[in-house]
Amino acid sequence: MPLPRVRPGLVFRYEYVWKRQSLAGRDIGEKERPVCCVALAVSAVDGGQRILIAPITTQALESSTPAVEIPMAVKIHLGLDVDRRSWIILNEANVDSGPTPDMRQVPGKPGCFEYGVLPLKMVKIIWETVVSERAARRLALVNRDDEDPPKPTDRDPG
Repeated sequence: MPLPRVRPGLVFRYEYVWKRQSLAGRDIGEKERPVCCVALAVSAVDGGQRILIAPITTQALESSTPAVEIPMAVKIHLGLDVDRRSWIILNEANVDSGPTPDMRQVPGKPGCFEYGVLPLKMVKIIWETVVSERAARRLALVNRDDEDPPKPTDRDPG
């Protein structure tokens, strides 16, 4: 099965590299995790896409960390772990080509690379927060390919 078409709100499995890991010289994540491809998908010269990938975590966050909690109904719909709360962190992201070769198959679903897509209302909140964090220079980016990171625009992702 081919890699899925990347679009705002797509939740897929990915080898995410945290900014702290990148600063330490690592270019491989410590584990694969479900992540959300958010807000920015821009066309590249070669016809591909550059995408901004935000991490999903089940770890409790500091109150100052911009994040959106994934509602339980959405977690159930996507087939994510329902035993713990999950958040999409919005002040850090990986930038990669889309679809990225670092996408991984969903465990227990051979040939499936995506969990599904977040509701449009959530995607808009994520997009607005990411654009705001980038404008305030608080968005920590880890570039996973050789291109320059995409620049947020005022274009609505929906």
